[in-house]
Amino acid sequence: MRNFSILIVALLLITGCANSQTNEKSETEQTTAQNIDFENAYFVDVRTPQEFASGHYDGAINIPLNTIENYIEEIKGHEQVVVYCRSGGRSAQAKKVLDNAKVENVINGINQDNLESLKTK
Repeated sequence: MRNFSILIVALLLITGCANSQTNEKSETEQTTAQNIDFENAYFVDVRTPQEFASGHYDGAINIPLNTIENYIEEIKGHEQVVVYCRSGGRSAQAKKVLDNAKVENVINGINQDNLESLKTK
């Protein structure tokens, strides 16, 4: 009986943690959406040219992650920069490069699939 009670408590803890992570992601997406100026932001897709050609956010430019350092001066000229990729990994790396180059107001944390849906929230 004691083992059964421990199992129940463990399952409740795991379930609670999983729900907490889901809500946290939702709140992060909402915060990100609130911070994006969809009318004026400079959207940078850091995926490969092939991925970009298969579909991208309307108005985005393609600067693959492995070339982003070559475009820092061009990127610096924009009030707000939104970097995105397929899953968020490359855009996180791009943000780090841009932060190190003192590019201000760079937003990350968006993947290409969520970008359009965030615009409408």
